[in-house]
Amino acid sequence: MAFEEVIIGNARLIHGDCREVLPLLEGVDAIVSDPPYGIAYQHSGGGRAAPGAKLPPVRNSNRPIAGDVSPFDPAHLLGFPSVLIFGADHYRDRLPQGGTFVAWDKSCGMGPADSFADAEFAWTNARVKRNVLRYLWKGVVSEKAGEENGKRYHPTQKPVGLMQRCIELLTYAELICDPYMGGGSTGLAALRMGRRFIGVEIDRGHFDVACERIENEQRQCRLAV
Repeated sequence: MAFEEVIIGNARLIHGDCREVLPLLEGVDAIVSDPPYGIAYQHSGGGRAAPGAKLPPVRNSNRPIAGDVSPFDPAHLLGFPSVLIFGADHYRDRLPQGGTFVAWDKSCGMGPADSFADAEFAWTNARVKRNVLRYLWKGVVSEKAGEENGKRYHPTQKPVGLMQRCIELLTYAELICDPYMGGGSTGLAALRMGRRFIGVEIDRGHFDVACERIENEQRQCRLAV
C-alpha cells in the first residue's frame, strides 16, 4: 500500500488511513490524539458566542470529520506504551479497565459564556497525579499567546498549549504520534517541546493545513537559532 509522506524537520506526516499506517510504524512512545468520537459532529454555529464577542477567522473548520459517523472503537490505539485520547466519555465502554480520565477545563472557572461545553474528557493509560488541565479556550476564541489569535483550522481543534500539557503527562515519551492529526496542533506541541512527531491524517484538506502549520513552525524555529 502506498501513502504520501512529507518530512519536515523532526516531523513525519503521512496522508492515509491510520488503521493501515499504525501497524507499520516503529518506535512510537505515545499516542496523543483527538480521534473521531462517533457522534457525527459538525461545527455549524450551534455553539453561540457571548454577545459582542469577536469570532476568529475560520479555515476548514466546517469540513466533516472522517470516520465520525460510526461508533469509535479505540482498540487499534491501545497497544502503544502510552496513550492519551480525547472524547473518551463517548466510548468509555470500549476502553479497558483502569487508566485515568483527564478533564480539560476550558472555561477556567469563568462560568458559561456561550452554548459550548465547559469541559472535555480524555483517557490515558498512564499513571498521572493531575487529572484536571485548565486552559482557557472555549472552542472559538483564545487569548493565550501562541494560539494564532484563535484561528480555527479544524472543527474540533485543540489548542497547542493544551496538547503540550497532555504530552507533559507522558513523561518519558520522545516520539509522539497523532493518528488523527487534523490541523496539526499535537505536532506543533511536540515540536515546541523538542520531541519527534509522526502525524497521520486521512482528509486531504486537513493534511495540507497541518503540513503548512508545521512547516511554518519549523521555519520559525530555524530563524530563532
